[in-house]
Amino acid sequence: MLKTLLAAAIAVSVVVLLAVACGGGPKDLCVDRNVRCEAPLACDPSDGVCKCGGRGGVVCPQGFVCDAVANTCQSTKCAAVQCSGGTNCDQNDGKCKCGGTGGITCASGEVCLPSTRTCAPATDCSQVACPSNQTCDPATVKCRCGAFECPEPKFCSISSSKEKVCIESLCSGVHCAGGSDGGANACDPSDGYCKCNGVICQSGEGCSCPDGGACVSTERACRPSSSCVGKVCQGGTTCDPTDGECKCGGPGGPVCSPVQICALGPPPQCQGGQPCTLPDGGPKPCVGGNSCDPEDGKCKCGGRGGAVCKEATATEPAEVCVSSTNQQACKRPCDPRSPDCPTGTYCYFDSTAAVPAAYCSAPTDSRAENQSCTSPTACFVQNPPAALHCNGLAAGASGICRAYCDVASGRLGCLQVPKPQDCVQIQGAPTGYGYCQPVP
Repeated sequence: MLKTLLAAAIAVSVVVLLAVACGGGPKDLCVDRNVRCEAPLACDPSDGVCKCGGRGGVVCPQGFVCDAVANTCQSTKCAAVQCSGGTNCDQNDGKCKCGGTGGITCASGEVCLPSTRTCAPATDCSQVACPSNQTCDPATVKCRCGAFECPEPKFCSISSSKEKVCIESLCSGVHCAGGSDGGANACDPSDGYCKCNGVICQSGEGCSCPDGGACVSTERACRPSSSCVGKVCQGGTTCDPTDGECKCGGPGGPVCSPVQICALGPPPQCQGGQPCTLPDGGPKPCVGGNSCDPEDGKCKCGGRGGAVCKEATATEPAEVCVSSTNQQACKRPCDPRSPDCPTGTYCYFDSTAAVPAAYCSAPTDSRAENQSCTSPTACFVQNPPAALHCNGLAAGASGICRAYCDVASGRLGCLQVPKPQDCVQIQGAPTGYGYCQPVP
């Protein structure tokens, strides 16, 4: 019996050795694929992917880096963030919150109590952080826009007479792509741009979960989207990586119903469909960049599921639909050469929109002439108050603030000190819309 068991054990050992020698053991895909990883990442032999921690490790999401000592992903979103008033930086979105990661945002006039991770009324202005352009009133310990309080969601802007005024929320009329995902991709009232947990996603990115599946909204981040992998779009539409929908004109365009066709324009519009068909059988026309929503037949910014822009009145022009990668917004049109925008707003030409347009907006930053800019409404000077053009702005690339001018005026439309300047046509803008370019 003992001899039989010994013979069986030897036979099994021989089979295992032969299997390993013949390549029957666990495969090392790192070797098979000749994978080379940049430190501190290491290749996981089970799938050939560079990971933090190598075998059994993880792929760090955007905004996180691999800690070689702990072999885990660490957030970088708080690297340059300085918090005050008892708040700490939330590693998920880089915002100062009461309680830090997973905490809450205190309202104006409230202060964070770190011991209980709750917000309470502030007792002095040193504890109050006010929104853009607002200051704390020591008598009431509340934020004021000049002499008035700006009730949320209104925005505090600077008028042409240098006075601070409360205007309509910058998020009014803004429709964020994928906004139904629990609030991850939402409009930021401080600048009116849709952000994925505080970050503006670039072209080709989506506000998605780490593994592309389901997750809580705080775990979403801007990541290269796989929503369009294997997606086949028909009728002239192309896939939008933000939400995986086939859209007329691509990212930022309207979604057509199965009975509609895509007319690329410009602007791109969905035409046809029963509610969008006129009695004579023709498609219902929409203006200002809007497209017909087949659900109710209304002209909307973004078509199906979009927003209804204001129509023209006796004193106001009809709003135009400004579409970009992650959002559609209804804006009041204007001419930067002779702006007539409401108090607290200024005329900006947005070259990053799907259909470039000039519209009224409150300045979202105070970048001076010749300084870099990362959004169409970031350039603004206060003496005298005036909007500047963010020239050369594109997805993933910043622009340079330049003064607006009328091309027909030539150099006479630009200041010639301290350097001579030419008035150059803005690329993609109506004829005559120019910016001042220093002469080499």
